[in-house]
Amino acid sequence: MASVESLANQVQTNLIHYNFWTKVKIHDINNGLKAVIGLPPSKLDSNDEEDQPEWVIPRSLVSNSSISVKEINEWFTGIAILEEKRPKRITIGIVNDDGTVVYYFIHDGIVKPRQN
Repeated sequence: MASVESLANQVQTNLIHYNFWTKVKIHDINNGLKAVIGLPPSKLDSNDEEDQPEWVIPRSLVSNSSISVKEINEWFTGIAILEEKRPKRITIGIVNDDGTVVYYFIHDGIVKPRQN
């Protein structure tokens, strides 16, 4: 299993070189947990503001791994301490054994579904 530092570095590299994000930095947020912040080249959602920094939590893809609501709340709380406000959304970057990274939004609370 990869270290927290290694996962953060893999996500940072993926965001910079494959997704073309800028100003990508790694931060400590809670008890050794790392978060990556950066600017995507364009809005990730139509409701986002232009040049909105995005927070990404690196995680390993482990078959027996689960994420609790308490853990997700700790991510939002840790980022809120750094930003002085709680984000409406963060992204989880799930790193596979082969180095691929898949990203999913995690919203703070209930979000009304979009109609395409």
